Amino acid sequence: MQLKLYHYWRSSSSWRVRWALNLKDLEYELEHVNLLENEQKSEAHLARNPTGLVPCLRAKKDDTIHHFSESSAIIEWLEEHYHAPSLFPGDQSERALIRQLVQIINSGTQPLQNLQVMKFYSASPDERKKWAQHWIKIGLKAYETLVKDCAGNFSFGDSVTAADLFLIPQVYNANRFEIDLDVFPTIQKINDNALITDACQASHPDRYKP
Repeated sequence: MQLKLYHYWRSSSSWRVRWALNLKDLEYELEHVNLLENEQKSEAHLARNPTGLVPCLRAKKDDTIHHFSESSAIIEWLEEHYHAPSLFPGDQSERALIRQLVQIINSGTQPLQNLQVMKFYSASPDERKKWAQHWIKIGLKAYETLVKDCAGNFSFGDSVTAADLFLIPQVYNANRFEIDLDVFPTIQKINDNALITDACQASHPDRYKP
């Protein structure tokens, strides 16, 4: 299987997928899609992903090519094709909990900070910042409450799971928007532990900054 990831360096969703690929020790090619230059609106990219977003994963096997978008779908696809290490460990109830943590960020928090959402909301940088802070605080508060009962070194026990792949990029954004994380001690601990892992460092946006 030949894998190619179309990504943007500071995209939370792109970071999640880079991290998953690195955790599973997969070889893949990267192509940068510059959102600030509107490259996501190019005819070529829209043919890959009609939403015009990143990331988008190209998977080629023999003469068959598939393009997958939406980070959660891509990560689930990787999990089904490359089982180890598992990003959704445990029994059915535990895997559902991991997915719940994923969706707190993926559905209720991160999309509200997408560049196109914030541009539509306001032309004012100050107003955009207030908007982002508001929704990030709500999402992290819910995550902190839920994760207290299942966290070890990471969000679920002592191994990195899909939940961490969604949480840590969101913490990165929280820091960008100058949110006080002292009120989220469990999240802070998880973030500190995750950032020192090899796969996280290899996928970190600072490594891909233009």
